[in-house]
Amino acid sequence: MNNIELWVALSLVKVSFKRIRDKLEDINLLESVIREHDNVNKNKLKERVKSILEFSEKSNVELVPYISESYPESLKHLNDPPILLYCKGDLSLLKNTKMISIVGSRRPTTYGRSQAMEFSKQLASFGFTIVSGLARGIDESAHRSCLEVGGKTIAVLGNGLDIFYPIENRELQVEISESGLLISEYSFGESPTTYSFPQRNRIIAAISRGTLVVEAAKKSGALLTANYCLDLGKDVFALPGPVSSPKSFGTNTLIKNGAILVRSFEDILDEYGYKIEKVNNLEQSDVLTAQEERVLSCLNSSNYTPFELISSKIEDLEPQDLILILTELTLKNKIVEDGGSYKIL
Repeated sequence: MNNIELWVALSLVKVSFKRIRDKLEDINLLESVIREHDNVNKNKLKERVKSILEFSEKSNVELVPYISESYPESLKHLNDPPILLYCKGDLSLLKNTKMISIVGSRRPTTYGRSQAMEFSKQLASFGFTIVSGLARGIDESAHRSCLEVGGKTIAVLGNGLDIFYPIENRELQVEISESGLLISEYSFGESPTTYSFPQRNRIIAAISRGTLVVEAAKKSGALLTANYCLDLGKDVFALPGPVSSPKSFGTNTLIKNGAILVRSFEDILDEYGYKIEKVNNLEQSDVLTAQEERVLSCLNSSNYTPFELISSKIEDLEPQDLILILTELTLKNKIVEDGGSYKIL
């Protein structure tokens, strides 16, 4: 086996990093680890490695082993760093020292989603690379909003790069691969599992300078990311929320236990000593899209219109998409929200 074939093979047989830690510089010793591994069909493994290399080349996926210069130094501080990373997109983003992750609930409130979008847009406008996990809710909102202002975003997946999960984020995943970076430690064809998401979270925490938790219930996976950050000595930022909201239980608890309370993106900039000076090549436009104009036409400036009524007027628009548009209109100061109802400013 040549070098890259060996590292692909090691990742496929799920060798623990602890087992190879003292063998990194000796290819013969690394090969012996595979030979000694029980229950491995060597011929099938060889064919699998070959197919991965071929698919990687065809799909413009770069394989980054632990010993590569492109491998993030921050990941090496983990007790169990990925042996191999599958990367698609702009690898240079991993060199950006201004990386912050934005994570939170898969089913956020309107407040949580709007805050994730606002923080992502503003931080991206100041040159931060936004890191998240491409999950529903807060993750996807952070990715989308970053891209909308021309920012750079990294999505860390809990599955192979050829798997689109969740399926509704397929277009977003493709866009990130073209304008940002996709990362996974899982091989092609590997579907997400309950185990792979916590594993993904440790990568999100490790490559980021700090992590912002926007909304999190009591047992949210976002709290796992925060715990990884604390273990690594990274900053944990948390957005406070209503004490009556289950979605804010996790963030309020983080603040109680010492996380940095943030009320706006300026709090994060202040923490890192950055001046309020936007990156010139990023623009935030107040121009409305056709869909935004359509939603706006369902509202008036005298009375609040309930979300359910707006949705009934635009039946071809999915509720989650309508929420995104209403949030965007709120951020553009076109409308105001009160208890799930909206009116024009």
